Amino acid sequence: MGELLTEEVFSISRWQKITYRILSALVFVLGITVLMIKDAGWILLLAPLIFFISVSMFVYTRQELIVLNNALHFVGGFKRYFISWDDITKVDMDRLGKYKTPAVTIYYSGGRLKLNKSFYPGPQFKRILSILETKIDPKLYTERYFEIRNQTGW
Repeated sequence: MGELLTEEVFSISRWQKITYRILSALVFVLGITVLMIKDAGWILLLAPLIFFISVSMFVYTRQELIVLNNALHFVGGFKRYFISWDDITKVDMDRLGKYKTPAVTIYYSGGRLKLNKSFYPGPQFKRILSILETKIDPKLYTERYFEIRNQTGW
C-alpha cells in the first residue's frame, strides 16, 4: 500500500463555502422574522423548518474528508466517520441523478460512506480516487467501479 507524505484534506470550494454561509445567515434571519410576525397563525409552524435548513446549510460547509496514512476521516457533518484502511470491506461506484454523477461508496465493518463527485470539484475527486486505489486492496473493488471509472475517462 502506498504511503502519503502528509495528510490531505478535501472539502467544497472556497466560493461555495462563502456563498452557503452567507445564505445560511440570511435564512436564519428569515426564521427570526417569521417568529416575529404578529398573528402569523400556521406560518409559525414553518420556523423550525427554516432553522433546520439554515443549520444544514452551515453544517454542509464544514464537511471535510481527511485522508491519513492509517485511516480515512469524514468530519464536520451530522455524523462523523473514522475508518481504518483495514476495516474497508468493499468499494463500489454508482452514477446518480439526471446527469449521471459518479458516487463512490466505501463499505466498512461499521456501515458505509458515500463520496459524491458533486460535492468535490473534479480534480479533488480524481485525487481522492487515486489515493483510494493506492491505499485499498484491489480485490475489494467491484467490477462496476472499474466500468464507471473507465467510462468517465479518469
